[in-house]
Amino acid sequence: MPHIITGILAHVDAGKTTLSEALLYQCGAIRSMGRVDSKNAFLDTNSIERERGITIFAKQAILNDQITLIDTPGHVDFSAEMERTLAVLDAAILLVNASDGVQSHTKTLWKLLQAHGIPAVIFVNKMDMPDTDKTAILNQLKNHFGGAVTDFSRGNLFTPDFWEAVAAADESLLEKYLDGKEISGQEIASIIEEKKIFPCVFGSALKLQGVEELINVLGEYFAPKKYPENFGCVVYKISKDKAGNRLSHIKITGGTLKVKESLGEEKVNEIRLYSGEKYESVKEICAGEVCAVTGLKNSFAGKTYGAAKAVPNPQIESALIYSVIPPKEIDIPQMLRILRDLEEELPELKVQFNEATGEINLMLMGEVQTEVVKELLQSRYQLPVEFGEGKIAYKETVLEPVVGVGHYEPLRHYAEVHLQLSPLPRGSGMRFVSKLSVDELDTNWQRLIMTHLKEKQHLGVLTGSPITDIEIRVLAGRAHLKHTEGGDFRQSTYRAIRHALMYSKSVLLEPVYAYEIVVPENCTGRVMSDVDRMHGTCTLDETRAGFSTLSGTCPVATMKNYINEVRSYTKGQGVLTATVAGYERCHNESEVIAQTGYNPAADLENPASSVFCSHGAGFVVEWNKVNDFKHITIK
Repeated sequence: MPHIITGILAHVDAGKTTLSEALLYQCGAIRSMGRVDSKNAFLDTNSIERERGITIFAKQAILNDQITLIDTPGHVDFSAEMERTLAVLDAAILLVNASDGVQSHTKTLWKLLQAHGIPAVIFVNKMDMPDTDKTAILNQLKNHFGGAVTDFSRGNLFTPDFWEAVAAADESLLEKYLDGKEISGQEIASIIEEKKIFPCVFGSALKLQGVEELINVLGEYFAPKKYPENFGCVVYKISKDKAGNRLSHIKITGGTLKVKESLGEEKVNEIRLYSGEKYESVKEICAGEVCAVTGLKNSFAGKTYGAAKAVPNPQIESALIYSVIPPKEIDIPQMLRILRDLEEELPELKVQFNEATGEINLMLMGEVQTEVVKELLQSRYQLPVEFGEGKIAYKETVLEPVVGVGHYEPLRHYAEVHLQLSPLPRGSGMRFVSKLSVDELDTNWQRLIMTHLKEKQHLGVLTGSPITDIEIRVLAGRAHLKHTEGGDFRQSTYRAIRHALMYSKSVLLEPVYAYEIVVPENCTGRVMSDVDRMHGTCTLDETRAGFSTLSGTCPVATMKNYINEVRSYTKGQGVLTATVAGYERCHNESEVIAQTGYNPAADLENPASSVFCSHGAGFVVEWNKVNDFKHITIK
């Protein structure tokens, strides 16, 4: 039977695990509700999760015949794990704590849902707490997320106010309403699917208030999608079971998958339907369902098979790089193997190795994830690993279009590539385009160039940081009938990028936080002054009950330790929440470039030079003379 795949998204301490337990209990999937403080929550299956009382890894649970739940982390340090699940969700439950209201991280989650086009129902939790005001909370939700937020609680459902809100979301429904005609449940489901309205339910997960209403909204107004007959699936997670078997967690986006069928060049040995730690092995899985399969060694989170659509590039990433300090008894190759093994489950770690210095670096989201990675390395591999102090993860981009040439022609090899690098809007990431005709360059060679553009993280020339927000367009290419091999185009493509960057007007980008600070009213001026000093922006959002709420953006480099200051000068009353909100022009670019001391011409792993051939021997041409030797002239 077709399923709705839903996941709970929330800021930390909103009650996400409690709501998961309540949903499972209400649907009869568990006999009693576990608790975080009792360390017996059904979906917190990892020992570190139970000990710390937080969700680290996304897990699947079958609620009933209609709904499968994917539990996701709420702590901001594990947001990347949460984001990966969005690729498979049909609907989301956005959880808001009635006492805290809409937090900075809640806004980030909302933006992600919008970016992925996922319809959502909002569950306002902890309404049993004193001084909660339903009307005030609903107004706050509408202010932040728009007037489409509609109260679907039992007390408001099918009232005149309810029908007015539903009708106002769609012209055709408004006409029916004004003509006195009935609006059907299917029509309501349609405008929810189109994200014209977002149902909202109020309750208390701990006391099972509003939970049944939430289940009814999901079951009645979030219909299963229709999927194509052509097979497709997307991998959203890699994990290992207790026996060490590698599991690829997938959603079928079309057709069916049977045991022993091939995905790419590998066979599926087993299909498992998980609910918590337990699973049922099945012989076949249908479109719209999620499962875990064994037998795949080359899968990774975000990989698609068959006709499945490509997964959007992740928006959440770490802003800090940490050096790994391994124990003396382990060698570097072994340490790298272990970290790359862990990276399969946590791809946001982005393991980096500098051959010249022998240093291993990881991208970590914050203090909590750093501690968890330490614990995982200790518990799984008995490795007491330490980390150096976190450094800012900078990026680079270009301000103007620039063309680069890469030529690779040692004896019996040949390839030349011309690329244009053009700036994209901030936050776009990398885009790769080839518009060459087959007459200019054979399709196979063009595909190979595109593969080489996408396969690695290309570095800039200011600090050796990754480049971003750039479109790379293939302008020209040439191969030799006898001498060109695949690796030749890899060399020429990489060199063309670096060649262009050497001529480019490059700029340095730094990560920025979107933050929200709540402080006693008499500390408002202090916050504004501090943020200005930290090169950030600051807006006073509201003042209520003696406290001020301020928000804005600020460089990670200047704000990363500010929470300690806030706690100090507010005597523990101040609260700062911050999430990485992308990259902006670096506020102290010259200083950072000087401190880095990067020399692009001396980076032998990323050469901007080209190799040409003369009198039967290859010779290197430095980047500033490559245009004098190139073989292709573009008019």
